[in-house]
Amino acid sequence: MPTQNTSEENKQIVSAFIEAAFNQHQVDRAADYLTPDMKWHGGTLGTVEGREQVAGLVSAILSSLPDLRNVEQDIIAERDVVAVRATVEGTHKGDLLGIQWDAVDVYRVAEGKIAEEWAADDFLAFVYGVGAYTPPWLSQQS
Repeated sequence: MPTQNTSEENKQIVSAFIEAAFNQHQVDRAADYLTPDMKWHGGTLGTVEGREQVAGLVSAILSSLPDLRNVEQDIIAERDVVAVRATVEGTHKGDLLGIQWDAVDVYRVAEGKIAEEWAADDFLAFVYGVGAYTPPWLSQQS
């Protein structure tokens, strides 16, 4: 029977994943923190399934935002679930725009690895930051 990690251990696992993958940009280590059947739930962006596919997603994100930094604001754990509120910032490759957005991600940890993530990033702030879309309430502020 597999052993369960404590809530504190689960917080450490998630924090270590975020630090290695998104702050140190060690894309080759991302998969080390994920279960083989890892699922990344991206809301309207869909679901990515499988350790290698999720690691590929991390790589794609870092290719687009090579100086990305994920700054943890809060981390809360209960049983096998860890919630992280963070501010994410980076410079979109090819643009001179610095982008910052808020994120709330919820992780499920199983047997010492991340098995699922539900990403709730403020993508409106992201697309506005790269100039791809201006919300009507902001376009009227000129």
